Amino acid sequence: MGNQENEKSQEMELIDITGLLSDYFRIFRKMWAWVLILTISGSGIFYVRARMQYQPRYTASATFTINIQSDQQAGGNSGSSNFFDNSAAEQMATTFPYILTSGVLKRKVAKDMGTGVVTGNIEASVVENTNLLTISVTDVDAERAYVTLQSVIKNYPSVSEVIVGKVNMEMLDETGIPPKPDNPRDFKRGAVKGAAFGLLLAMAWTALLVVTRRTVRKEEDIHRWMHTRCLGAVPEIHEKRRTRSSQMRKVLTDPKIDEKFLESFRMIRNKVEYSAHTYHMKTFLITSALAGEGKSTVAVNLALSLAQSGKKVVLIDCDLRHPTDRKILDLDSGDGLAEILEKKVKMSECLIGSTELGLTSDVELLFLPGGSTMKDGSEFLGTELMKHIIEKMEKWADYVILDSAPAGLLTDAVVLAQYADGAIFVVRKDFARVDYIMDGMEHLAESRIQIVGGILNGA
Repeated sequence: MGNQENEKSQEMELIDITGLLSDYFRIFRKMWAWVLILTISGSGIFYVRARMQYQPRYTASATFTINIQSDQQAGGNSGSSNFFDNSAAEQMATTFPYILTSGVLKRKVAKDMGTGVVTGNIEASVVENTNLLTISVTDVDAERAYVTLQSVIKNYPSVSEVIVGKVNMEMLDETGIPPKPDNPRDFKRGAVKGAAFGLLLAMAWTALLVVTRRTVRKEEDIHRWMHTRCLGAVPEIHEKRRTRSSQMRKVLTDPKIDEKFLESFRMIRNKVEYSAHTYHMKTFLITSALAGEGKSTVAVNLALSLAQSGKKVVLIDCDLRHPTDRKILDLDSGDGLAEILEKKVKMSECLIGSTELGLTSDVELLFLPGGSTMKDGSEFLGTELMKHIIEKMEKWADYVILDSAPAGLLTDAVVLAQYADGAIFVVRKDFARVDYIMDGMEHLAESRIQIVGGILNGA
């Protein structure tokens, strides 16, 4: 048993890692515009920065042989002479930094050049096991680097004499005035670095979103975060649109609709009917946490699926602030619930039957559209007239579907909850944050309506 549990735990960890990687690449693809912006911005910033901060560096140098003067080599043979020459060169190179630090050489050079300070960087080096000493001066100005070098060559022997004694410095070679800088202009390299930095920033941002952004991504998350059962998952439909006329409608009556889409609503319908039978429910409120989660599409298709199974169904578009059910059903604009509640028209003038919806005669579905847009629909939804409309529909229908405004944003859903037996929460995959979803469910909980379950849209 213990081994089986360990294997199961390891399998779950593997699934979680695979899921995280899948989420990472999916979010990274969704953020392609930001990835492009960050990459281009990074490249541009680094390019401009490289141009603004660029300063050429010119190096003028001269190489010398170092020989100890004859009075220091008296009685010595050729081997010892070479040894002393090499030692003197090494000692001169070794003591050079200290001479520079003391400031004696720089003061002499500055005085010789007639400037207050030496701007160039002066260095000395020796070829190992030789008496070859190289003195170099690096400066942003090529001519000044060369002039400084000449002054160093002129004044260095007198300063170093105190430490290494008298030596002969014979010049072997010098660069003259440097024709090219040591650091040629290479702004493209900066642009490439900036692009890489921007891309890494986008990747880090994506990783942070994956780790910290809690959203509903799979059916199990509905139970995990929302503490309610999942009624089903509606698959994402990938449309290939050539023209507006060929645009696919996401409704069950569309002959081009995918079979997976049809099957998902059959499963959702069965679970809704089971809940209705078990808890004696007839009127269902369909809502979501935020706008854009597809709750109206779910409401329309759930009503169609119930009607196609032989039930009498009424669909009422109660989202008076943004009524969309008429558009989903591909109907022309006209009066609806808003005009009825304002007592401008009678309900019988606004109801749309199966024939007008393009359904067969054996399908019994009545549709009450939302009508014109209202800025504040909750004021009208809480009236006795609204209550009377729903009660009248309940007498005729087996099921009444109320398409409400998002519960996480507006009070409309809470007002409508008093007329409904149960609420169904539509959650778009990886869309609304869990805290927004919980806020919407808490708003509904205030009316004490039973949450039938959640539907994952775009799975």
